[in-house]
Amino acid sequence: MDVYVKIVETVAEKESVLSIRRDVFIRGLNIPKHIEIDENENNANYVLATVGETPVGTARWRKTDEGIKLERFAVLDGYRSMGVGRIMTEFIINQFSGNEHIYLNSQDTAIGFYEKLGFESVGPMFQEAGIQHQKMVYPKGE
Repeated sequence: MDVYVKIVETVAEKESVLSIRRDVFIRGLNIPKHIEIDENENNANYVLATVGETPVGTARWRKTDEGIKLERFAVLDGYRSMGVGRIMTEFIINQFSGNEHIYLNSQDTAIGFYEKLGFESVGPMFQEAGIQHQKMVYPKGE
């Protein structure tokens, strides 16, 4: 299975992003729409993962006062455990020089996934949208 990841550039691609997030977060995890579709929609950068012509995953990143925050990772149910999340994460990290502070808030069930990619847990667990999360940071380049 070949996974292709690109930075979202068109309205149609952004619609695919929102469709995946609605399926995974709003319908799948019962996260309220007003929490999932938030005030950061227009100041974030998005990626879209496809298999063939089929959109299967998405994620975004944005600059915050703390650094580069990775968020809203979503992979459609039938495409999980096939490397889509890893490929998207590596694609996003490769957009930066290695000197940026890169971090994310991982759902508790995904902590091991991000640890395998080099992220490290920091601080205590916390609740977000009714789900346990852990802040994780990516080590800066030397």
